[in-house]
Amino acid sequence: MMKELEDYNWFPAVLRRWQMEFIGHMVIWTHLYKPLVPEVQQLVTAAAVTELHDVCSGSGIPAIYIYKRLTSSLPLLLTDKYPDTGFKNIPGITYSLLPADCNGIEPQSHVCYTLFNAFHHLSPTQQQGFIQRLVKNKAPFVIAEILEPGLVNLLKIIFTATIVQLFTAPFIKPFSIARLFFTYIIPVNIVTVTYDGIISVLKSKRAAEYALRFNSLANASFAVTVNTINGWTGNIVYLKGQPKKI
Repeated sequence: MMKELEDYNWFPAVLRRWQMEFIGHMVIWTHLYKPLVPEVQQLVTAAAVTELHDVCSGSGIPAIYIYKRLTSSLPLLLTDKYPDTGFKNIPGITYSLLPADCNGIEPQSHVCYTLFNAFHHLSPTQQQGFIQRLVKNKAPFVIAEILEPGLVNLLKIIFTATIVQLFTAPFIKPFSIARLFFTYIIPVNIVTVTYDGIISVLKSKRAAEYALRFNSLANASFAVTVNTINGWTGNIVYLKGQPKKI
């Protein structure tokens, strides 16, 4: 199975962080995940959720973007296999410093689990196992992917990782001279982000493929659906799971 550079233990943490920060800021600037806010809010209300848990959080920016737009004030826990040790906890939001693999999580029914643009990093077996555990424990979830296969998406990712990153690097927070050096002088950051973007597109799946694999995991007490939200910045393919009302 192809792997992004950021999934290797040897990949420099600083390059991984810069990549996650760039993607996170693109989410903020384009409001890419705004259409998902009502979906998460509906789960929080309907499933009597008391806590939010974002897995494979990376920079944490996508989850925080959603969190700040919810009407409910619930604690949010961010976790990642390679946690951002420089994250500054703020009221209501905590980033665990312990490495956390989503396949080691034992879901709880009162927690809403989210995963933003990281599902494609898991192998098909890992994806299946993760969804099955969520369903088994009746844990509500939203899993969103912003990538789909195809030449157009591939070209968009290459353009974003190169041209857009060259124009936006000075505006990404926290500001870093080192980021600028390895973007403009020795463009390692451009190369690694572009490479990972290409691999991510090649590993991505369409909504119909996810539906074929995961809709059958639903049962009499738990619903699993796959949907697509079309937008000018790109489509969002998302899986949603929630307990059924009896």
